[in-house]
Amino acid sequence: MQIGAALLSGGQSRRMGRDKSRLLLDGQPFQTRIAAQLDGFPELLLSVGSTLREEPGFRPIPDIFPSCGPLGGLHALLAACRSDALLIVSCDLPLFQRELGLFLAAQLTEAYSAVVPVTRDGRIHPLCGVYRKTLLPEIESRLRAGNRRMVSLLEAVPTRYVPLEGTPFPDRWLTNVNTPQDLRRLLDQR
Repeated sequence: MQIGAALLSGGQSRRMGRDKSRLLLDGQPFQTRIAAQLDGFPELLLSVGSTLREEPGFRPIPDIFPSCGPLGGLHALLAACRSDALLIVSCDLPLFQRELGLFLAAQLTEAYSAVVPVTRDGRIHPLCGVYRKTLLPEIESRLRAGNRRMVSLLEAVPTRYVPLEGTPFPDRWLTNVNTPQDLRRLLDQR
């Protein structure tokens, strides 16, 4: 089974007030940092929503269902990919590391349609997960019905929830930066 990788970068960044993919950590845009961690996967896609974004080596994919959030981006990516499944990473996870992505990809078996990590506090992280292309009809049906919740999709399909507890991967790699306060916290910890 071939698993490609995709960067979700087409969001509207309402809570941040500016484009999260362009925020800087150690002088490097979030999007560029994460893209470097996805290098080496056999297919590289970039969800651009309805904006003009690029990343060297990544094929830009516009939304088919505009303004439907991450589920709309996932739909467009799965519709465009040639791989059997995609590792999806949101552009607001600047500490993400390749090793975690490879670990999650290795957890996908025939029994599951999705694989998502669970941090030690019990939170699931659907914007860093592996999704099969076979989910496309289910996602499209949900989008047409106005159901845009990623968690709702995971609850409806065979999903493997992978606890990070007991692995060498720190929860910190899934630090999500959605607001200016989140960004300040992240920069203060550096």
